Amino acid sequence: MTDFFPENPVAVLCSGGDAPGMNAFLRALVRLGLNRHNVPVLGIKDGYRGLVKAARQAGASPVELQQLKDAIVRNPGRKGMIENQPVVLMDHASVSGIMGKGGTVLGSARCKEFEKREVRAEVIALLGALGVRALVVVGGDGSLAGARCLAEESGLRIIGVPATIDNDLQFTELSLGVDTAVHTLVWAVDHFIDTARSHRRVMVLETMGRESGDLARMAALASGAEMVITPEGGPLDAAQIEKLAHRIEEAMIRGRGHAIVLLAEGVKFDPPQNRNGAYVLKDAFQKYFDRTEGAFSDLEVRPSVLGHLQRGGHATPQDCILAARFAEKAWKSLLDPDCGNGITALRENRVALVPFDCPDMPERASATRAMDDLHEALSFW
Repeated sequence: MTDFFPENPVAVLCSGGDAPGMNAFLRALVRLGLNRHNVPVLGIKDGYRGLVKAARQAGASPVELQQLKDAIVRNPGRKGMIENQPVVLMDHASVSGIMGKGGTVLGSARCKEFEKREVRAEVIALLGALGVRALVVVGGDGSLAGARCLAEESGLRIIGVPATIDNDLQFTELSLGVDTAVHTLVWAVDHFIDTARSHRRVMVLETMGRESGDLARMAALASGAEMVITPEGGPLDAAQIEKLAHRIEEAMIRGRGHAIVLLAEGVKFDPPQNRNGAYVLKDAFQKYFDRTEGAFSDLEVRPSVLGHLQRGGHATPQDCILAARFAEKAWKSLLDPDCGNGITALRENRVALVPFDCPDMPERASATRAMDDLHEALSFW
């Protein structure tokens, strides 16, 4: 390892909610930088929060800046990862054995301060003082919005990489972490089915996804869940919930012995509710089944909020492959003088760099409708 501060490094950070595949991307970015392009990579710990921390530490005085540089050189790789320093000079060992691990070894965080232009100016000054040629930002919509601000307010090359299990970024067919999260949900449904079948129950499982129903929709198709409820259908009122319960009851009359209902967390209710949707739906379903004239007055409804279980776990091969492809595209883009800033995206199974203001893919909306229609046909009993 050189005793001199690296020239023209590329910096990388993970921001917002963690997603499986972030570590695989980090490994690919570092290895490609060192092995193919001979360009050093600086890892920013704890996302934008770590970047702001480093900016304030180094911006206090030229002495503080030099001390930060000295620490980066003195504590590279794994040593720097465990030291209380916000920027680490990555090496081969620091990304060894992390590819399939969920989360991110660099750490991630949300940073409200970064929304202020004057704070971003401090960050831009730090990156300039470190000689950073490009910054790679891995995260969801909020993280990529921050990356767009940096791109517009500085002369730095900025590359965004979509990583969110919600799959709510409409310019790409898939984001990092989606495939793993779907696998995790299918695993969860398989386990809930055992109890549902044994006790003739309705299980209401609340998934993540924010305002998008993609995660629940894909998991329903892959697991065979009997019902999926997504935000795209609009708010649920009492009459609509009763119709859903009636569908479950009619299927049981025809011979179905249980029901798994996947409810996306972004589903709204009319009137609005303060509780988790799974519990709201459970109470409404239970009231319907408990009615005196009901065919299954002893039918039990059990809710479960799957929560952050969906964000962790070993990344699937598909996510690891997509991470490597995104990393390769990021390097090609940031080293090409004729290529501008943008975000890596999967489109028609090809990885492209799209602008930060890229419009939504119309194919995503049509794919959503097609999946809904397919699930409707497959789930009827």
